[in-house]
Amino acid sequence: MEREKVKFVMKILILNTNIGYGGASKMLAFVANALYDFGHEVTFLTYRDKESFQNLHSNVKHEHLPLEKPNQGGGVFKTIRALRKYIKANQFDVAIAFLTPSQLRLVPACWGTKTKVLLSQRGDPYVKAKGLKNKLTSFINKFIFCKADYFVFQTEKARDFYPRSVRKKSAVIPNPIAPLVRSMARAENELEKKFVSVARLELKQKRQDLLINAFLLVNKEYPEYSLDLYGDGEDAKAIEEMASVNPNIHLCGVTNNVAGSIQNATALVLSSDYEGIPNVLLEAMSIGVPVISTDCSPGGAAMLIDNYQNGILVERDNVLELYKAMKFAIENPGQREEMAMQGKQRTENFSPERIKGLWKKAIEQFGEN
Repeated sequence: MEREKVKFVMKILILNTNIGYGGASKMLAFVANALYDFGHEVTFLTYRDKESFQNLHSNVKHEHLPLEKPNQGGGVFKTIRALRKYIKANQFDVAIAFLTPSQLRLVPACWGTKTKVLLSQRGDPYVKAKGLKNKLTSFINKFIFCKADYFVFQTEKARDFYPRSVRKKSAVIPNPIAPLVRSMARAENELEKKFVSVARLELKQKRQDLLINAFLLVNKEYPEYSLDLYGDGEDAKAIEEMASVNPNIHLCGVTNNVAGSIQNATALVLSSDYEGIPNVLLEAMSIGVPVISTDCSPGGAAMLIDNYQNGILVERDNVLELYKAMKFAIENPGQREEMAMQGKQRTENFSPERIKGLWKKAIEQFGEN
């Protein structure tokens, strides 16, 4: 792609702890490359892990300042001082951060400078903190977040959580989806009698416990079906113990071939309590795999799924409703596959080129103000 000619070239800083495997790092790399394509000068600065696991354009500068140790917090004020010095020395026009640790450091680092701050909310602002310490942390996070100059949200519901002063300086931009590629057609006689989940093994958010309990109900009536759980994470041992009660539940580890792992499953199931825009739903829909999802806050799944039109949406934390949806997928193959075809069409609204255009519009409006 040739770089576009812009009215004014901006020096843009993107800040994150690392450039890892996760969705936020993937999206930050996408934005960095898009902003470069728009004609801007882009630096991606990391301050914990130096190694990069995303593909940055060769002309997007990746700089690393070893300000904090990997997988550890602390040293916040030292990091803020170092970032402030770096930002002033390089005279950035705009600085961007997606995740709370970097936002807490970037906003105060830019106070009193000419650098404007754009923050993006990637989580669920409606999650209520428990305990005095967590409530205080949540208050500080929200206070700092609201001090930015511009905001990007993934859903309208997430944006609506914040006061009008934030909403009027914001844009809603979902994640893009680069469609997966099948290795074989989805033929009825080759479909596998299995449900699949691709998610970090983490009970608090991803709720594999909910999915396992729903599957156990399904498996009583349909013992020939299995459940494949792809991913790893902090709750792997606990989930493995839950799965051990049924030999048809398989922990498959991390997959580097999502398309091959899900393409002929009965359905992909997302059981999360909260998500942004669930990338795995978009990926499954892009290759015509039926999807079942909880109505995870703050509305990302609901933004993708028209219930029983292009997928099935069920109430969060409701084993019975999830069981009924999985049973419906087994017993209504014609409607299930029609929903999958409708889902494939829906993903066209999330093409990388369209999402790049939304970022271009947002960054130019921000830069002009």
